[in-house]
Amino acid sequence: MAQRTVCLCGGKYIGIETIFTVINGQQINIPEKLKELRAKSRNNELFCPCGCGANLILVAGDRNLREQHFRLKDGTYENECQVVTEGKTSVDSKIVLKCWLDEKLGGANIETRVPINLVGETDRKYEFSFLSREKKIAVSYCHERVNLSDEKFEILKANSSGIQIIYIVDVMNSGSNGQYPEALMKVQDRQGYCLLLDVEDASYGDAIMYAAFYAQDDDGLWKEVRFAEGRLSDYAIADNGQVLYKDKFLSILLKEQTANFERSMQAKRVCREEEKRRRAEEQKRIQEEAERRKLEIQKNHEEAEKEWKQWQEKARRRREKEEAERHAEMKRRDEDFKRNLEFNLSQQQTQVKDEEGNRWIKCELCGLIAKESEFTSYGGQNHVNLGTCKTCYSKKALESVSIMSMSEVEGRQISINYDASVCTECGGKLQEKSGRYGNFMGCSNYPKCRYTRKIRKGGGNYID
Repeated sequence: MAQRTVCLCGGKYIGIETIFTVINGQQINIPEKLKELRAKSRNNELFCPCGCGANLILVAGDRNLREQHFRLKDGTYENECQVVTEGKTSVDSKIVLKCWLDEKLGGANIETRVPINLVGETDRKYEFSFLSREKKIAVSYCHERVNLSDEKFEILKANSSGIQIIYIVDVMNSGSNGQYPEALMKVQDRQGYCLLLDVEDASYGDAIMYAAFYAQDDDGLWKEVRFAEGRLSDYAIADNGQVLYKDKFLSILLKEQTANFERSMQAKRVCREEEKRRRAEEQKRIQEEAERRKLEIQKNHEEAEKEWKQWQEKARRRREKEEAERHAEMKRRDEDFKRNLEFNLSQQQTQVKDEEGNRWIKCELCGLIAKESEFTSYGGQNHVNLGTCKTCYSKKALESVSIMSMSEVEGRQISINYDASVCTECGGKLQEKSGRYGNFMGCSNYPKCRYTRKIRKGGGNYID
C-alpha cells in the first residue's frame, strides 16, 4: 500500500489521480503532468500533505510500477509526520473517476481534492473529490459510509456556489439485508438515487457502476433496487450535471423503475389480498366442514344412543319374557312333579329328585312328603324313597324310653329299649366298616351323617 497518494503544492492538494486520463477508451498517464510534478519536486515544491514540511518526489510513469505515489525525498525525515495512509480501493476509485470525468466532460480542467474553503466560506476540512469550475460540476466520492455525515452534506451543499454535485459511494456499502440503509438514504434524499462504484486495480475499462434506490416493501423490509448497471464508461454527464446511462437520464430511469417497483408491490398486495381471501375462505370452509362433521357425529351419537336404548328395551322385554316363560315352565314342571310325586315315591328302585337336585322322601310313619333335610333317616334296601321324618323320630324316641320319677330311679337301673344297630344321630342303619385304625360302626347315611361307634374288643356288644 502506497504511503502517500497526495502532495501539497502551492497551498493546494494534488492527488496521484491527476496524472491519469483516458484517450479513446485507453487509460494512460499524462506526460505533461508527470513533467510538471517532477520539475516541482526538483525545486522542492512538493510537500507532505500532513503539514510536517517534508519534501516529496513523484514515483510514477514506469510501466512495471505497481503503484504510483509520492515518497519522501532522500535526506528528509518524518519524525513528526502524521500523514494518513489512504486505502488502495479509494485510490483506485479516484483514478478511474478522474479518467471518467476527463472523457465525459470533454477535456475540461479537472481539479482534485478541492477543500471547501477554496470554494465557499467555511474552514471545515471537507473537500470535493473532483471539481470542474468551467462545467460547474463536482464529484463527491466516499469509500466508507461512516464518512457520509449530515454535517458533510450540509456543508457541501451550502458552499457549492451553484455547482451540481454528483455523489458516488463505493459498492462495498451497497445492500440492505432488510435494514434501513441510513447512510445511503442521506445520498438518496439529496440526489434521488445512489451511484455505487466497483473498481478493480484502478482499471477504468473494468470499472462498474450501479444506480440504485432504496424502498420499503409491503413487509416493511428495505430493498435495494438497481435500475442501471454497466461499465463506468457507459455513464455520461449532461451540461446541467445530470447523469445519463446509455443516453438515458437516470432521473427518467429512476421514475420508470420506481413505478415498476410500485406496480410490483401493488401486484404483491393484490396477490396477498387474494391469498388472504382464499385462506379466509378455506378457513371458513374448514370450520363449516368441522361444524358439519361435529353435527353429523352428534346426530350419529344420538341415533346410536337411541338405537342402544331401543336394543336395551328389547333385550329387557326379551329377558322378562324369557324369565316369565322360565318361571312358567318351572312352575309347570314343579306342579307336574308334585302332582306325580306321590306316585313316584311309591316305587323304591330310583331316588326321586326335583329340577334343582333336591331329594324327596316319604315318611313311613306319618306319610309326610318332604325334602331329605326334614328326615333323620331314609333309604336302604326296598326303602329308597322312604324314611323317618324328624317329628316321628322324636315321638318314637320318647315312646321307647320309660320315664320314671327320681324316687324310683334312686338305687335302680333305668331300663331303656336300646337298638345298637340304629344310628342315634339320624336313625339310619349302622354298618361295620374298616378304617385306618381298624373296624368301626358307621352310619349308612354317610357323608350326610358322620356318626361312628367303636367295636368292643371282646366282640358281641357295641360301646361308645
